Parts: sequence; C-alpha cells; structure tokens
Amino acid sequence: MPYNWINPLDYTMDTLLYFDRWVLRYLFSDQSADQNPDAYQLLAGSALSRFPHVADFCRHKAPESAAYMDAALALVPPGLDDQAARQAEADFLQHHETFVVYAWPEVMERVNYIADWDRKWLDELIDLTGMVVLDVGAGTGRLAFAAARDALRVYASEPCDRLREYMRDQIAARGIQNMKVLDGMADCLPYEKATFDAVLSGHVVGDDYEGELAEMRRVLKPGGWLIICNGDDEFMRKGPDPELTNRGFEAFRHESPSGGIIYNYRLRV
Repeated sequence: MPYNWINPLDYTMDTLLYFDRWVLRYLFSDQSADQNPDAYQLLAGSALSRFPHVADFCRHKAPESAAYMDAALALVPPGLDDQAARQAEADFLQHHETFVVYAWPEVMERVNYIADWDRKWLDELIDLTGMVVLDVGAGTGRLAFAAARDALRVYASEPCDRLREYMRDQIAARGIQNMKVLDGMADCLPYEKATFDAVLSGHVVGDDYEGELAEMRRVLKPGGWLIICNGDDEFMRKGPDPELTNRGFEAFRHESPSGGIIYNYRLRV
C-alpha cells in the first residue's frame, strides 16, 4: 500500500547510490514482490535499464543480488522507449518510497508520522529520568532526541548510514552530550545482554515479532521497559495490535492530528 510520502517523479534511480547493502539485497529479490515476482523483476529491470552506472554500483555494493539484477535486465524488451522506462522508474521508486525517504533524511522529517508527532506520547508511556536507553531503528532520531532530554545516556541504533550521519550532525548542532549513534539491525543488536533500562522503537517491530522482541528483551535489564511509540499518521486503526497485546503489552490509544487512530505500547520485562 503506498503511503504517498513522495512524488516519485521528483527522484531518479540515482537515489539507489545512497542505499545500504541490506536495502539493495531486499530490493533486488523476490521479497520485494507483493504478488507477482515475475512482474516485479521486469519492473526492476525496466527501471534500471537507463541507469547502467546504478546497476554497476548495485552489483558491487550487493554482489549477492547481481544475478537477480542481471536476470531482471535481460527481461527488458528490446527498444523500451524512454517514456515507458521513466514510468517503470517512477513505479519502482513509489513501491520503495520508505527506502527513498531513508536516503533523504530532510524529506523523512516531513513525513506525517514524524512531523506530527508530539513527545508527550512518549512521556505518557515512561519516565526516562536517569535511565540508559536504546532506540532501535532510530531513523532521524524522533524518539532518541526526546529521550535524551531526561535519560542518563541514549544509544540510537540505526542500520541506514545516511540516517546515522544525519543524527550525528543533529547531535553536534544541538550540542547534545548524552547521545551516541551506532549501527545495528533490530534482529541482531550489537550490545551485551542486560545493558539497558529501557528499549524504545517506533515503526520497527512487525516483520518478525518473535525475533525482534526477543532481541530487545535480551539487551534489557531485568525489570526494564519495552516501549513501542508509533508516530502520528492518518490511518484509522480499528484496535491495538493483537501480536503485541497477546504478548502482554499495555496499549495506549490517541487521536492523531492527521486524523488517524494511533496505538502505543509498553511492557515491563
């Protein structure tokens, strides 16, 4: 389902030059196909067809995906015209708009779930005063910067290089002394067990509830808090996420300025 965070015609496949290896690995695989893997592979090849330098970059950055890309390019019909290729490019970028905004942090900051967010929703869930806190999948730092006002130390774990550099620039500009940015995936956090008093996440948990939550529990101290604090958006959710409430999370409901219904969650471990 498109979120319409971007106008894909404002971007080109050169955006992929900013992507991390793990993103390219996902883009050029059947994992990215919603329904029809063959149609998706043709779309990927058509989108790449006018950008041989991007294809070369992707092959070197993510060599495990080279065979998929070569097969995708081989599917492109001879004589594909510029208009059809540009449309394929736009469709491909729209399909992956969540990754496009990762490449452009300033654009990501304007996405509604960040722009309309109010830190009071985090304050409602937990008092972080004096705590050592981890933010998993920190993005542009929505939760991490809010946490840094009260926490003893905050570690912002983010697998996208562009977003890590953005947060580091913001830390320097704001003169923040108690926040550090590190690389790390939600299912393989680079920390020892029982390290943090609280683990926060925004739009992270959901691809693998069991694995992601188990990894977050691993790095929590006994009695620590798991906090899932989603941003504001226009989606009219019908109720809390049963995958979380069935695992003991307490749900908090609020109405978004964008007109949607948001649920945030907490669990003491």
